[in-house]
Amino acid sequence: MHPSGLREAKKAATRKALARAVLRLSTRDGIDHVTIDAVAAEANVSVRTFHNYFAGKEDALLHFVDTLLDSVIERIEARPAGESFWCSVRAALIETGTSPDVGEPAEIVALLRLLDTDPGLAARSRDMDLDQTVEARLTQLYARRGQRADAMYPHLVVHTAITTARVALEYFVARGRPDLSTVLESAFDQMSAGLVHPVPLMSRPADASHKEP
Repeated sequence: MHPSGLREAKKAATRKALARAVLRLSTRDGIDHVTIDAVAAEANVSVRTFHNYFAGKEDALLHFVDTLLDSVIERIEARPAGESFWCSVRAALIETGTSPDVGEPAEIVALLRLLDTDPGLAARSRDMDLDQTVEARLTQLYARRGQRADAMYPHLVVHTAITTARVALEYFVARGRPDLSTVLESAFDQMSAGLVHPVPLMSRPADASHKEP
């Protein structure tokens, strides 16, 4: 790899390590009790290094959110062109949710709850125009997948799939069983089958990832 590429990779790794440190400490202690000194110690860097990457802990958490969204979108883009949009989004979310690089399920659940409840985090999200940035990327993705950006279907797929993944993560964190992959697959099986009747948690078809909603 070119030296400049190595430098950028090192910077990206440091940024990710700092963001995950903030997330771990926020999960354990609550975001209000997290200090930059504690984050720097957790990531084994100086406070100055932290401020070289982020203005504050909210920015670090939002970087983590952005990284998660990047992972999902990149995985959708990598899916077969002929696959339905629902199946692609489903597979991308399950792969992201079970990736060892993403973070612990309890941390992700804590982050999602913070996004819902913490005023400081919500304010920084608005300042960074995170929603608009994601929407613009998804609009481009819809177009590449042959969907009209102003159609309801792709928006419904994305928001339904994200909600499904979140419910599955919260279920898994609360119960710790069965394994996360099974819980995620079963949650998406249920959405594919509809909500009129429950689908047994441990009874999912072998080719569930290719079923339509």
